[in-house]
Amino acid sequence: STCIELFVSTKDHLICPGRGRGAHALRVGQIGLRCAFCKGMPIGHELPRQAICYPSKRETIFESVRNYQRIHLEACPYISTETKAKYKRLLELEVDMPNKKSQRFVKAYYAEAASELGIVDSPKGLIFDGQSNRSDVPSERVMAIIRAAESPTSSSVFWENHSSSKDKSLELRKFEHLASESTREVIRNARKETSAFVYPSDFPTTSDFDFLLYTQVGPCKPRAITLERRGINPKVFDELSGLCCKHCAHVLNGESQHKGMWFPTNFESMSDSSFSQSVLSHVMTCHNVPQALKDAFDELKRLQSEHAVRTKRGSRKRFLEKVWGRMGNYYSKRKRDSVKFKECSEKHNTE
Repeated sequence: STCIELFVSTKDHLICPGRGRGAHALRVGQIGLRCAFCKGMPIGHELPRQAICYPSKRETIFESVRNYQRIHLEACPYISTETKAKYKRLLELEVDMPNKKSQRFVKAYYAEAASELGIVDSPKGLIFDGQSNRSDVPSERVMAIIRAAESPTSSSVFWENHSSSKDKSLELRKFEHLASESTREVIRNARKETSAFVYPSDFPTTSDFDFLLYTQVGPCKPRAITLERRGINPKVFDELSGLCCKHCAHVLNGESQHKGMWFPTNFESMSDSSFSQSVLSHVMTCHNVPQALKDAFDELKRLQSEHAVRTKRGSRKRFLEKVWGRMGNYYSKRKRDSVKFKECSEKHNTE
């Protein structure tokens, strides 16, 4: 392209960011896109929006280029009238094309072309850290995109293969492979710990963040005064367990009441985002929670934001349904286990 180009950020770009969404570099060495016409202006000079942009990952390069076309190209005073007129003519020709290419293919092509240059995703944006294609021949992955774009009949097979090659772990908001060693250690320890409501089998299909958050709570019963104040029938919690911060429970040696306690009475209130936010807020401010755990939550939140990952619809709900089911029969299950243990002990003694 004669209008937009790649560049590598320096310390000056951290001090004087550009204008617009995605115009702030997160690190020195991060790859950005910039207008080839106004790039000569001093850093910090007021420029039209989208003069500079830092895509968060390869898949968002297409959106960055599109934003440049929509917002910056016409507004930039350094782009000649002739260039703008040529761009408009090309747009008009594209509209009249009989076999116009789907933007989905263009997006995939941009992402794969970046890989050809040795560009890879990182927790802090795009960087040069991969093996570039130094031959004059496009890779098979690039050619597959081109062939599929030219042949609509084969596109369904292409997308099936293309989607299967994506990082499935990110789709589940699992960042253990991108996180620091300290955060990975926190997650490993959580998987080893015994939890009343979160089981090891939950981990593969649950986000690291949710898995870690709900392993920080244990069972508890509300006091009579709490139930009376909230107008709740005490029978509700005959079998249903509340949740309490396990770190507070350990330090306070099982005291019947402390700040880190929650008593949802139905799944809707427990699965509401405000509930998990309340639990997280306590964990992040609780003096009894280790700092390493708080740092892990901070890093997982940052990784989720940087990679702009959306969880598959329903995956979080299914996890919380499991947790709620275990809460719902926690005390009845303990009674059954106790009776079973007593029967086994009596049988053993008689023998």
